[in-house]
Amino acid sequence: MEMLLSDQELEIQFQVENFVLKTQQQIAKDFYSSNITFDSEFENQQLSYNEIIEAVSEKLAKIMSFGETQLLQLLYQIDISQSQFLELVEMPDLVEKLSELVVRREAYKVYLRSQF
Repeated sequence: MEMLLSDQELEIQFQVENFVLKTQQQIAKDFYSSNITFDSEFENQQLSYNEIIEAVSEKLAKIMSFGETQLLQLLYQIDISQSQFLELVEMPDLVEKLSELVVRREAYKVYLRSQF
């Protein structure tokens, strides 16, 4: 079973009312479990895809500064597999790629809830 939305599906879902905001709120909820908070604008005002990636990248960089254990706990919370993470580790743009993966996974969670 695919655990992410395709580019086309993601683009379509980001046009659905409240989908983006619900995705942002899901991201904030999962990061909160690692004691990382987003500002109220992130949780209450719909942002563009690039703004979401930028905000998530900033928070991921912060978590990475705490150490590998905290990062892996967050990825487990979000449901990103170790193999998906390891595919990105050697990439020079690790934080950005990981941010995209986080946003896609969180969007998929919101999408699944909307289907049932």
